[in-house]
Amino acid sequence: MTDRDDRSGHWAQSTGEPHSGWPVGVRPISVDGLDALGVGNDGRIYWDGKVIVTEKRLTLSFWQKVGGFLTVASAVMVAAQAAYSMAAAITG
Repeated sequence: MTDRDDRSGHWAQSTGEPHSGWPVGVRPISVDGLDALGVGNDGRIYWDGKVIVTEKRLTLSFWQKVGGFLTVASAVMVAAQAAYSMAAAITG
C-alpha cells in the first residue's frame, strides 16, 4: 500500500485525476494496485484473490415472456404454412 493524503478511497486507486465521464469515486488503478490483479489457470481475471464477475442476467417480466411465446408460436405457424404450401405446389 502507498502513503496517500487522500484516505477516502481504496488503497489501489491512483492519486491522479479521474477520467472525464467516469462515475464519481472511480479513479485509475495505482501501480501498487496492479499487484492485486491476477489471471487463473482457468483464464478468469481475479482481484485480490476473488473472481471478477462480468456477467449480466436478462430477466423478462411475465408479459414479456407471454409476448415472446406468442411471437415464436406465430413464426412456427407461418413456417408450417409455408412448408405445406410448398409441398402442395410440388405434388401438384
